[in-house]
Amino acid sequence: MCGIAGLIRKGPDNPTAAISSMLSVIRHRGPDDTGIYVDNIGNAAWLGLGHNRLSIIDLSARGHQPMKSPDGRYVLVYNGEVYNYLEIARELGHDDVLEISSGDAAVVLAALIKWGPQAFSRFNGMWALAFYDRARGTLLLSRDRMGIKPLYLYGDEQQLVFASEIKAVLSACGRRLTVNRKAAARYLLQSVSDAQPETFFEGVVQFPPASFAVIDLKESFKNNPAYQTFWRHPYEETPCGAGDAPPIEELRETFIDAVRLRLRSDVPVGVLLSGGVDSSSILGALGRLGVLENLHVLSVVSNDVESSEEPFIDLMAKYSGCQVDKFNADQDPVTLLDELPETCWYNDEPLGGLASVAHRNLMRIARDKGMTVLITGQGSDEQLGGYNKFLYFYLQDCFRHWRWPEAAGMLWGCVKEGTIISEFTWREAKRYLPGLAKRSGSRHWGAALNGSDLVDTSLGKSYREREWRDIRYFSIPVLLHYEDRMSMSWSREMRVPFMDYRLVELLGNIPPSSKLQAGWTKAIFRKAMEGIIPKEIQYRKDKKGFNLPIEKWIRGPLQKRFSGVFDNSMLAEDQGFINRRGMQAMYKEFLEGSSFVSYKDIFNVYCFETWLKRFEAFLDL
Repeated sequence: MCGIAGLIRKGPDNPTAAISSMLSVIRHRGPDDTGIYVDNIGNAAWLGLGHNRLSIIDLSARGHQPMKSPDGRYVLVYNGEVYNYLEIARELGHDDVLEISSGDAAVVLAALIKWGPQAFSRFNGMWALAFYDRARGTLLLSRDRMGIKPLYLYGDEQQLVFASEIKAVLSACGRRLTVNRKAAARYLLQSVSDAQPETFFEGVVQFPPASFAVIDLKESFKNNPAYQTFWRHPYEETPCGAGDAPPIEELRETFIDAVRLRLRSDVPVGVLLSGGVDSSSILGALGRLGVLENLHVLSVVSNDVESSEEPFIDLMAKYSGCQVDKFNADQDPVTLLDELPETCWYNDEPLGGLASVAHRNLMRIARDKGMTVLITGQGSDEQLGGYNKFLYFYLQDCFRHWRWPEAAGMLWGCVKEGTIISEFTWREAKRYLPGLAKRSGSRHWGAALNGSDLVDTSLGKSYREREWRDIRYFSIPVLLHYEDRMSMSWSREMRVPFMDYRLVELLGNIPPSSKLQAGWTKAIFRKAMEGIIPKEIQYRKDKKGFNLPIEKWIRGPLQKRFSGVFDNSMLAEDQGFINRRGMQAMYKEFLEGSSFVSYKDIFNVYCFETWLKRFEAFLDL
């Protein structure tokens, strides 16, 4: 787990200073070591590669990057973990490159030398990397299948700049950039982020997941690499239908093995336990693996009974015999709001709520307690119909294809079990009705959002397509984004077993009727966890997530702060993104308890303004 930076630049100037500046901006990603490599690549151009190291596997100096092959031909900068590196090393056999280090970086380097881009299909893990072949004059860039590790690019007529975080790219691109209207519109109108390659900065794009690009440095300069895909989600392979549900044992064992691989580390590994099915299943899997002794477990609790999951946390802790360190999220909301600008800085983009600020504070607690690596349950809900919205998509799919008995069985199950339906709100429904989002707030938004290209978050052609779009665009990308940035701001590594590609492929081929069944979401996975977690958690009826009472706060202790922003001049208004008088009216409706105005409508404008001010030095405003 680290941070990488690089550039290809025309001109006579050695880029060492530029790479050093980029690395200093993202020093938090790798405080243990720093390395820079530069090479004159001919055609009056230079290549620079940089690396900040967070030591996880092979803590010695032998793991230093940029890592060069013994003959000096190949150079690698790599951010991430390939968990099955031991198995790949055995497949490689005797190789001088493997003598460089006992860690996974040397295995990645050796695999790329031997197999080239075909190596990616062998990797099980997360990565963003740049691999330089001096003899051929090529630079290979790649990002993992699910996009767990970030990689951003900016190109113009003189340069191609890339890095793990946008702020590092901005520090080297040499110009101020305008706000990308598509990204801003989707955030403000739909509370959607990371649903497109474009970022909030015009000209800075995300390198696509499950892809690689080979740049020929000997050719005339190109600042727009051609991407090639090395893996596809099961829906992309067979969009017309899923297969049969796998045996419960296969699902259980695949999940447990995904957790097992993510234990590989030379530093302490901990677990984030929420008390829900996903994180409890991770702890249960660790129990099956016999590694609970001395395991660090960290949980978030609250004095607010509506949001705290402490009873379930205590239940799982007792069941597994683990000691849990608890972090109380009931911080002063004004203090959390004070931390919003700095949290936006680390996130690079506006946030979806103050929960990200609290999550960053949780990562500070993890650091203080010596937890360098943490395993988390992120990514389960999107693949198993875990969110309430998936019930509505599932029912739509059933009605559209005349599967009336199936729909009736699910609805009756919801009534019988007391699940899902009671939690429906129209305020949240706006996110999945793009036309409604446009009409409902038209008087609140500025001319810059006219004709906005909103993302279609409705059902689409089928339930499987909608599920895939959550995985590829709407949900998982932004969750992985903030989890990476919040953890790395305190130099912590997050590992996500539900993103193991073997499990993703297995879940992607399971029919929806096995995921939503008899009133339960995640039905097949709940069955697979029989005997691994307590039944009270296995069949929990509520879903809370990492919640804070932000709606109450905006109407209460934060009201003065929000009013102070909306009642004065705003950069968002100057740039045409909001109509401030309309915004004031919407805020008034919210304070009066409107059932249609969501707290997200209010918070997102406040946070967008905060983000504009924090990045003002990099923006052409």
